[in-house]
Amino acid sequence: MSNTNRRAFTLIELLVVIAIIAILAAILFPVFAQAKSAAKKTSSISNIKQQALAVIMYAGDYDDVNVIYTSYSASGAGVAYNGGATPVQPWSWLVLPYEKNADIHQDPQAPPLEPWPAAFGGTIPKAYQPQYGYNYTYLSPPYGAANDPIFTTTSQTSVAAPAETVMLSAKWSTAEDNFANATTIVWYGAPRGLIINYGVDSPHCTTIPQWCFGNWGSNSGNFVFTLGSNTKIAAGVRTGGNSLRHGQQHVVAWLDGHVTGMAPGRLAAGTNWGMEVAANTVVVTDESRYLWDEK
Repeated sequence: MSNTNRRAFTLIELLVVIAIIAILAAILFPVFAQAKSAAKKTSSISNIKQQALAVIMYAGDYDDVNVIYTSYSASGAGVAYNGGATPVQPWSWLVLPYEKNADIHQDPQAPPLEPWPAAFGGTIPKAYQPQYGYNYTYLSPPYGAANDPIFTTTSQTSVAAPAETVMLSAKWSTAEDNFANATTIVWYGAPRGLIINYGVDSPHCTTIPQWCFGNWGSNSGNFVFTLGSNTKIAAGVRTGGNSLRHGQQHVVAWLDGHVTGMAPGRLAAGTNWGMEVAANTVVVTDESRYLWDEK
């Protein structure tokens, strides 16, 4: 017979092992979460970079003009709104031939889109409900009546400082706005009012208040999100619809095609913006530092 003594773990030893495992888990889980967040930020940067290059390629094929914010041409339109009477093609649909993949219009750190009927397929909802917004107030400014806007466009090479001019920015998701119908683009007016789902507001958007839908500041006049809401800061409730999902930073593509992450204070440089500054009082204080139009 063997004389080997078999000794079991004592209760104290088991508790010590459990405590060590719990401590290691407490240390490692936040690290894993940070790594996951960093991976999603990298993916988002890749997405917006591809979209910026698509906009640049589009301009190369169309006599140097930036893609229009919204076209009402029936030719090639994926969806018609306003009771099916108005064909609409947002910038995100117009550049799709240069991308071949509508998935890049969805931010991996944003809430998923509200579901569309299966008949629309997968491409149309993603291209028509992008989670990256266009700097429309400068690159494709609207004119005319609020219920019948005329969108113009601009020349890429006419911009004095393309590396310091915003082209695109990660934005809110349809799951975060105040509207229940995901298959209806939000219209401002009729019969073909400003479509607000494709852009982000500039900090000084109050210069053309009939077109502003997000606003920077303490949210006055905002009709995309709940007025005064502090629960949607990440969605962009106080930063003109520019989301703050990536480590409290915006993911921004510039007109020359490069991409950066920026704190909101930097993205609003050259203005008096602050989280508590009323939206209708945000003004440009230093045009040389302002990043949303020509220097």
